[in-house]
Amino acid sequence: MLKMTAALAGMAMLAACGGGTGAAAQNAGGEGGIASNIKLMGVYDTTGPVAYAGVGASKGMKLAMEEIEKQAFLGPDVKLTLDEVDTAGAIERASSEVSRAIADSEVKAIFGPVSGQQAATVAPIVEQAGVPTIFNQAGSEGVVIGDFTFRGTAPMYSYYDIAAKYLADKGLTDVAVIYNGTFPTFAEIGQKEFPRLAGEHGLTVSSSYAVQSNTQDFTAQAQEIAAKKPDAVVLLLIAPQAVTALTQLGQAGYEGQTVGSSVQAAGNVAQAGEHAAGLVYPVDFSAAQDDETAVKFVEEFTKKYGKAPDQYAAEGYDSMWWLARAIKASGDSSRAGIQKGLQKVAAEGFEGVMGDLTFEGNDLRVKGVLVQWDGSKERLATE
Repeated sequence: MLKMTAALAGMAMLAACGGGTGAAAQNAGGEGGIASNIKLMGVYDTTGPVAYAGVGASKGMKLAMEEIEKQAFLGPDVKLTLDEVDTAGAIERASSEVSRAIADSEVKAIFGPVSGQQAATVAPIVEQAGVPTIFNQAGSEGVVIGDFTFRGTAPMYSYYDIAAKYLADKGLTDVAVIYNGTFPTFAEIGQKEFPRLAGEHGLTVSSSYAVQSNTQDFTAQAQEIAAKKPDAVVLLLIAPQAVTALTQLGQAGYEGQTVGSSVQAAGNVAQAGEHAAGLVYPVDFSAAQDDETAVKFVEEFTKKYGKAPDQYAAEGYDSMWWLARAIKASGDSSRAGIQKGLQKVAAEGFEGVMGDLTFEGNDLRVKGVLVQWDGSKERLATE
């Protein structure tokens, strides 16, 4: 695991670990060297229901790019550029824009869609074309499928165990689940992973409700749950749905523990007001974390954007540094060089703002943290 010196910690919030130019960085230009201008393409939602993920990742990536250039991490004259296009929730647009990026030989790597459905659609396209593509979010199956597809977000199910353990430790063993059955990430957790985790931790899923992505009224489910009075309710819903469900659960008189997902992070539940207070959810990063790396990242991000980063920004930030490390590791900014470098860095792991980053193949893993929304801000649930 790469570690950062104290001096670098002050400069680059740990992400600049291993800084310097290196001989390979001086070889600007041709195949086998690092070009002076490395063009990247971002194809993800910046409008629509999951825009918060795309916008957050974009901000994190841009902060990382500024640091990479400022530190001459890849060489004194090397510049990363990122062109972005909004997929606006449309699978067809994601496919066409990714195909356009592939056709542009100047594009050396792609940051792919944040939506699982879009990502699973374009993954075979970039894999066949041999263009290294890093996906943020997009936690469903069928995304990391070969040597050229990578994920800079740990799948939600891989750290949801900390939520199940929290319920078990609190003695909250009778659990109801409401999940979005058309959103692949939530369907996977609601149908498969959480029932498995419940069994491992001695929890009982006494009722389970599948809803659609366009479901906007949870009155029936809320009233039934309030009548049954389970110890806890797990909500696996996109951000607007969770606000409605929390509000209607409160209005129905439910007073038990509510559990969400990382989608509810960074104030996405604030509109639910008092009904969201006490909600806990596992995340891969929270601005409430108090380790030095996270604190420095929050400071720099807030200085640039005027607000604290969310987990999507942290994912984008670490992903861009993964790519920069990859180029440096291979000494080659071509598509093939970046692909080899990404795999090399993944095999070793590194430390980012999300903590110690390890990988299963090309797929990121983190320990995660459990946070609680107190009605106005996040705090660590373990405090």
